[in-house]
Amino acid sequence: MEAVLRKVEKLKQNFRHSGGGSKFFNTAWRGEGTALQHELNSNDKSRQKNAVKRIIAGMTMGRDVSHLFMDVVKLGQTTNLELKKLVYLYVLSNAKLQPGKALMAVNTFLQDTTNPSPVVRALAVRTMMCVRVDSVTEYTLEPLRRAVNDLDPYVRKNAVIGIGKLFHNSRQLYEDQGFSTELLKLLTDKAAVVVSNAAAVVMEVNSNGGTPIVLERHHIMHLLDQIPGTTEWGQLNILELVSCTRPGDDRFAEDVVSRVMLQTNHTNQSVVMGAIKVIINYLPHCGQSTVNEVGVRINSALVTLSRGDPEAQYVVCKNIHALLVIFPNLLINNLDSFYVRFSDPPYVKLEKLRLLLKLVSNSSANGILKELEEYSTEVDPFFVEEVVKGIAELALKIDSVAQSCVALLLRIVKNRPELLPQVVTSCKNITRKYPKLLVLGTLISECGADSVVEEEAKVSLIWMLGEFCEFVENGMDIIRKYIEELMLHEPPVQLSILSAVIKMFLRDPQGMEPTLNTVLDALTTQSSDPDIRDRAYAYWRLLSKGIGVAKMKEIVHGHHAAVAVESTFSDAMTMGDLLKSINTAAAVFARPAQSFLPPYGFVTEDGSDEEEEDEEAEPQSSEPQVGSTEAAQPSLFDFGPPAASQLPAGPNNAAAGAAATSHRDPLEDLLGGGLPAVPPKPVVQQASTLDDLFS
Repeated sequence: MEAVLRKVEKLKQNFRHSGGGSKFFNTAWRGEGTALQHELNSNDKSRQKNAVKRIIAGMTMGRDVSHLFMDVVKLGQTTNLELKKLVYLYVLSNAKLQPGKALMAVNTFLQDTTNPSPVVRALAVRTMMCVRVDSVTEYTLEPLRRAVNDLDPYVRKNAVIGIGKLFHNSRQLYEDQGFSTELLKLLTDKAAVVVSNAAAVVMEVNSNGGTPIVLERHHIMHLLDQIPGTTEWGQLNILELVSCTRPGDDRFAEDVVSRVMLQTNHTNQSVVMGAIKVIINYLPHCGQSTVNEVGVRINSALVTLSRGDPEAQYVVCKNIHALLVIFPNLLINNLDSFYVRFSDPPYVKLEKLRLLLKLVSNSSANGILKELEEYSTEVDPFFVEEVVKGIAELALKIDSVAQSCVALLLRIVKNRPELLPQVVTSCKNITRKYPKLLVLGTLISECGADSVVEEEAKVSLIWMLGEFCEFVENGMDIIRKYIEELMLHEPPVQLSILSAVIKMFLRDPQGMEPTLNTVLDALTTQSSDPDIRDRAYAYWRLLSKGIGVAKMKEIVHGHHAAVAVESTFSDAMTMGDLLKSINTAAAVFARPAQSFLPPYGFVTEDGSDEEEEDEEAEPQSSEPQVGSTEAAQPSLFDFGPPAASQLPAGPNNAAAGAAATSHRDPLEDLLGGGLPAVPPKPVVQQASTLDDLFS
């Protein structure tokens, strides 16, 4: 004990004498470079280490210390391990800035790869593979191959990582030298640390365009045997690789599932999710009894994970979304585990709310509705808005509680009037699916929905009025109020007003003719938004084409698409993408990994490779260029060449045209005709041609 205390006291004295590491970051003085050079060439190991530390500190602060490169490299022959690590750190950092000098240190690396100490051999291999210089890479192949077959597992582990770096730096050299065979051999290594790192490298090679490394049954079984002897990261690497394999038969699949099942009780959440990923991949090939048993274990594991820290809960909930797409009946009997708690952070509350709505069924709908009613009293306005959306989504999913959901929405508006815009927006889809509930009239008469000022709420209200105006007592007055301030509204609201007026005109042509002419005249002559003007001209063209009101109804009303419940994942994700996304960032972002990950490969420090990729990608832009063939293609509204002599006077008689058989198309102004892009103000005729059609 006294010897230990004396050693500790000596270390304290040495630290006080050295002044700590901060002394190496002092301001430089005149002649410092010469002094450092003298210290590097001295025979005192302590002075040499302090000199190298000061050089590395200066390099960290941005000073140019490249003139000392040769003096530092000479110290690489030392037997002092700490000094050797400092020298390697200097060489590695300086090689990125001056690749030409990196070749001078190759001889030191090659000598150290044959050093009797496995630590030095591993250090040399690791440092050499981190020097991303083409001239150095060629010298690393033979030492790397020797390290793969080294007797020490620590050296083999670093060799495996070196193979991954070689694949990243020079895929061609990796393929030509046949290192894929070496990787396959390392997967059957006796050391668990080597196997886990080999699994990580194989995953990188297989997922980034290299020659696929196919695993046989004995490889998979050996990987599973090594799981208990590895760290958590190693277990995760092995499970990730096994999840990408395909079972040969049902018996083998059940054997793999039974071995991996033990990892669902692990304390690390990532290991548990990795085990679930393997099980999900192999479960379709198992018998029904195994499926039932495994389902209970997975449910229990997911429920346990959902009770962890908030950050872990969030990631687990995101992964459960992906699992529910693949297995919809998962967790259907464990809804109470995902009830929102008052202490949950906002991001966890939102994910739990979405999970409840995804797990809801006919038997649990009433219980979920009561939960949502409790959540509507929260103080967080954003969360309450999501609750309102959730109530509407519940009504769309479960028909039996639709009436109760509508009643709850109306009660929420009466208790919290500030939620009226969100309720109006949510009721749009409810009205589409259940028009007999007559939600619109109640919203207007009892809740004052006609006074909303939010853009999305106004769009939803006007759409409902356009569809069901006849069932609202003062519906026509509300539409006229919006028309009076037509040009003061946002573009989406203007488009909604135009569509609503067209629908009302088709139900009452004579009564709505003046209103329609007013709207078309304003939108085609006063609006600067091309989408609005195109839509107005399109309706004008349809009405003046001579197709009749009945045919016009078929075109405008058409077939209403089914009301789609909000999707959690991107439409670009296939079932295979969902399987791969489990336990990865893709599940959190709900997008395919390739949509947010940068291209795989070697990129220089100045980003030149990225700039070249951007320059190459520019000509492939999907938008048509001026003068290109794509830009010259006709619009979706291709009406054919009209007769120039029968151009209508303007939108005032736009609805007339059931009797007109030919005229000049005003869309020529927008599609490149001889007239200017902005049409002139139309001349008002004495009598509308609608009189000829409907008199």
